[in-house]
Amino acid sequence: MSHTVYWPGQIFFYPIGNTSAICLTEELPPEHKADVLLLGCGDPRHILYTVYTDVSTSNEPRRLDITCCDVDAAVLARNTLLFTLLIDDDAGDRLPSIWNIFYHMMLDESSLSLLIEQCRKLVPLAESLDLWRQGPYAHVVTMCNSDTLSEVGRFWKLWLGSSNFNAMEAKRFKENFKDGMKKVRKRIEDDIITPSTRSAGPLAPVTLLAVSEQFKRFWTTGVTDDGSPSINPANKPNPTFAFSLLGDKFAVYHGTDPISGFHLAEALASSCADIFDNTGSVIPKIVLVARQQFSTWCKAVIHRVKKLSVSSASFMVRMYAGEALAFCQALHSVNTSVVHTPLLIAPWRRSVVQLDDTLYSPSAPSPAPTSFNVIETSNLLDHLGLQNLFTVTIPLLFGSPSSTLYTEALLPAGDSLAQGILEHVCGDLSSISLLLGVVPSSYISCFTTRSNTAETIMQGIADSPTSQYHERLAWKHINFGHPSNSLHEAELSFPVPQLARKLFDIYLRMFSDEDLGKRMAILSSNQSRMLQRLQSSGHNHYSRRSFALLLAHIRTRVHCNWNTVINDLEMLIMQDCTLVNGANFYQEMVCHLHLAGFCLPWFSLAEIQRLHSEEDPPIFRLWSRVPEVVTVVLVVPRHVIAKVQSDLSEIGTPFLQCEIQVDFKLNIFASISASFGKLEVSGKGENKVAVVVEDRTGIDGMSPLIISFPVLSTTLIYTSGGTVGLAVRSTFGTVALSRKLGLPLSLFKVLLTDERYAHVLTRAPTTNDNTISSENPLVPLKLDAKCQGHPIHVEMDRSNAQIQSLTAHVNIVDPTGQSSLASGCAVTVEQLSMDKVKLHVDRYEHVISFPLPVDVANAKLRVARKSKYVEVVAPMTLRLNVKGESDITGHFRTAFDRGVPTLWSIHRVNLDRCPPFKLPRSRKAFDWLGPHVGFMFSQRECLSRQPRTFPGQHDTFMDLKDTLRSVFVTATGLEGPTQTEFALWDSEQKRRYATILVTDIRLDIGSHTVVADSWIIPGSNGTPDNLQEARILFIKTDAHESEAWRHLLPLFIERCRTWKHKPSCEYLVHNSVPLYPGAGSDPKKVPWCSCGMGMGTEVLRRRYGSTSAKYATRAAISPLFPVSYMEKVGMNIDDPAEPTLTRCVACGKGGVPLSACSRCKRAKYCSKDCQVKDWKTHKKFCVLT
Repeated sequence: MSHTVYWPGQIFFYPIGNTSAICLTEELPPEHKADVLLLGCGDPRHILYTVYTDVSTSNEPRRLDITCCDVDAAVLARNTLLFTLLIDDDAGDRLPSIWNIFYHMMLDESSLSLLIEQCRKLVPLAESLDLWRQGPYAHVVTMCNSDTLSEVGRFWKLWLGSSNFNAMEAKRFKENFKDGMKKVRKRIEDDIITPSTRSAGPLAPVTLLAVSEQFKRFWTTGVTDDGSPSINPANKPNPTFAFSLLGDKFAVYHGTDPISGFHLAEALASSCADIFDNTGSVIPKIVLVARQQFSTWCKAVIHRVKKLSVSSASFMVRMYAGEALAFCQALHSVNTSVVHTPLLIAPWRRSVVQLDDTLYSPSAPSPAPTSFNVIETSNLLDHLGLQNLFTVTIPLLFGSPSSTLYTEALLPAGDSLAQGILEHVCGDLSSISLLLGVVPSSYISCFTTRSNTAETIMQGIADSPTSQYHERLAWKHINFGHPSNSLHEAELSFPVPQLARKLFDIYLRMFSDEDLGKRMAILSSNQSRMLQRLQSSGHNHYSRRSFALLLAHIRTRVHCNWNTVINDLEMLIMQDCTLVNGANFYQEMVCHLHLAGFCLPWFSLAEIQRLHSEEDPPIFRLWSRVPEVVTVVLVVPRHVIAKVQSDLSEIGTPFLQCEIQVDFKLNIFASISASFGKLEVSGKGENKVAVVVEDRTGIDGMSPLIISFPVLSTTLIYTSGGTVGLAVRSTFGTVALSRKLGLPLSLFKVLLTDERYAHVLTRAPTTNDNTISSENPLVPLKLDAKCQGHPIHVEMDRSNAQIQSLTAHVNIVDPTGQSSLASGCAVTVEQLSMDKVKLHVDRYEHVISFPLPVDVANAKLRVARKSKYVEVVAPMTLRLNVKGESDITGHFRTAFDRGVPTLWSIHRVNLDRCPPFKLPRSRKAFDWLGPHVGFMFSQRECLSRQPRTFPGQHDTFMDLKDTLRSVFVTATGLEGPTQTEFALWDSEQKRRYATILVTDIRLDIGSHTVVADSWIIPGSNGTPDNLQEARILFIKTDAHESEAWRHLLPLFIERCRTWKHKPSCEYLVHNSVPLYPGAGSDPKKVPWCSCGMGMGTEVLRRRYGSTSAKYATRAAISPLFPVSYMEKVGMNIDDPAEPTLTRCVACGKGGVPLSACSRCKRAKYCSKDCQVKDWKTHKKFCVLT
């Protein structure tokens, strides 16, 4: 397996999600169907919320086909149970009991009876796929293979069986269950539990104490309390929480909280709650809103399911139980006509993935999706590694501009929580994005419409070096907006030495845990930093197989002499002294490079046969033919494991590895497969085969441990007199274990020729005769990438750290262009967008698409008039260090996807599903909106707002955010009388170019922010009737901001669209969004299309009259936040770069004692008078830390 194998000593059960629900279709145009892949799916909150909030432009809802993958079948058993309960008749009347079944650990008699009754229906249907297909639920929920149905059915049987316990069994079951709850409760009884506060978004501080207290109550009583009187006592263990991968051991994750999957801000946005409010008044509100949201979302599913016919496939949920990486590879192999894939289902399993032929074969009548326009990976990167995820998911991402791959991180990585993603990518973000073919949308836009306010605020409150930090990123195809047939085409080339060096740099970063210098740096850091870095250093996700898979993926995109690249890379690896174990992993590295299809000049079948003949190694003496790669199988006796089992489990999840040693030469193998069971061996020589009789009791059983791994046959020829063994990988967490096992941390070791415990096979053992050939490549082989259209040549900078320039080679094939070129006509280039350039040769024009933003103003041209080509050498402009810009229009990207506008970095919203709110007028109420919109400004921008900080620098983004802030604080009455009518006024041209009428301020709860439900009227239509000119607040903008609004307003309109674009849509006619780019504030050139004008304007007709409604188009205006991994968010007075560190913020006086603001502890003043005077300015940015 590509991920390292860890001892399953501490595995948790995650029955409930730990982040709030998101809309899975928020990046898709409403006309497009949604083929969704959920990896590490967890509970179905995302599905429920998506069905509720999804937008359609017709009477029929969007087609939703959702494939759910989770390694724990107990999660899928719970999810399937929920959907079947919603499909049954009278589901709406039973929603309170359904909530109890799904979210309560202790049940009342009525809820438990409903659960058992449903299990009685489901168990018979799980006997076979045919029975399930004939049942009443298969038109909504289906299984991807029979193994999944069998595993899911096993848990239904366990739940049902708990109802048949005798008195003694029932008592023991309840005591074990409550003991498990008690252990968790004891662990957290003195702590403030903060993770669920992120579900309140900008109102996180208000919920801090209430969420913590509610969490403790839940783990005490096993139920949620919304303040309603309880009629039936909940005193029976919920069996759906009792069984998991660990059997009947209580393994529920200690952070499990029923309310964490919901949007708690809805309960408090309009309330008068303060952060010091009695938790007793807040807890019922947040629990009640969670229950109400669950009920509302379920009713949306019920409504949709009732409209489905058995033959309809407009809403389908597919279940797969197994590891995400293997499942993705299996889906990819379906596209290459290999259905029964030689991939193990999951770690510690020996069964191979076998997908259902009726869904996943070329002849399937209604095939299941094998490529997806939405891939949601939860926070699997914390557990599997980002590069492991990328190499298996990117090939499954459908080739359209709107297709999106989501990643989430919760665990800390590196020195900065906010910049942890930069550690995960294992290299410079621009280079990695170019090599992989996907890029975070926020990296190019330099803003996001999703808020991390809660993370920023709560990080300051928690002040823990090991705190979680939730970062969600949307990755899109790097060729966004290019012709669709080029989205997956490789057009890249590198100088071979530069590419080899770049790949070597990635290699060093992927295996940085082997860097002794970094280990010593961790130990020498201060205690707070050390704890954080020690925690992240224990996350060893990558094996050399991971690296080989990554290179195989890059090979599909980059055109070069790969034989030379691999030779250079191999030399760099052999000469490296940075990684202390680099040489020990060399044999595993070259083995997996060979399996990935890369050629090594010294390794060939002929050379193997020569060595076999000359060396005559005992291990291959009975073999007539030795293949390039064989499988070593090691059987570790149970009594060996029993001696250290408690020590291994106490550490938690130490990593295991195999070692082959002869004399002082040690070869380590981390890409291993492990399982418990009995190994049945038959045959001799190359005909020897083995089958594993799996023991599903695992570490709790009595069977030996069976380990297998691939190895080059040459490795065994040279070491056939050596030993093979199993060891624990040395980390900071294994120090205590070394006292028992010694520094090598060896668990078991035997001679390679000892056939009692060691076997060498041509094929890896599985649970049946469908054994895995060791010689099968890791991925379907592809030839070197061939260039389509104009190739892009990449040049790195001198340090080989970042991309310096991109060179586009354009062959002039048009006769007119060739003639103009030959006659000496001038050759010029014009920048069309961040990544598009127009080449001019007299009247000949050609548009060049670059994969990343470039600077055409500083581009160089190479003109070959006789050879009839032009090369454009353009500096690459994408950098992490954000600076102020005058022209920011390129950051607002759009593209057409099958004739429909697609947005790059602004997510779509269903305004009618966003709850409106009104700010309370009470002085005691917590001012959450002010800090929230204040978080639009990064630390750099906050400093720029201070006079004389950066003289002469113009920052249009900051001007734009100032305007947005004015709209929100004025429309809510935050700083004075409420004003809801605005006019954007070009102060230079003295004209109005748009009128904004705000009818509601709503919560965009899925993205933890706010949105202004607005109507935009073109400036050319004058002042709306029934609206006095004096009532309008005129907001002045300069020419640069006016042009920015020209690009931004069409996106705010498009993101909330519920109507269809007409065939005569101006966007399609002009092939441009916005219309008339460069026209600035010209009121006669309206930048948005007329398709939505007058649509759904009843509220305007009542308030302002029919003329306003006729020309108005609905828009969802939201704050634009800085990107946390690119800029520090919010003002930080204590930052060393801050010039006011030792001076009064208000008057600038230094050399005197300063007092800090009691709220934020950041701003400092020399006197109370200065603090009072500065409050009007400071309160915009004052936040609790």
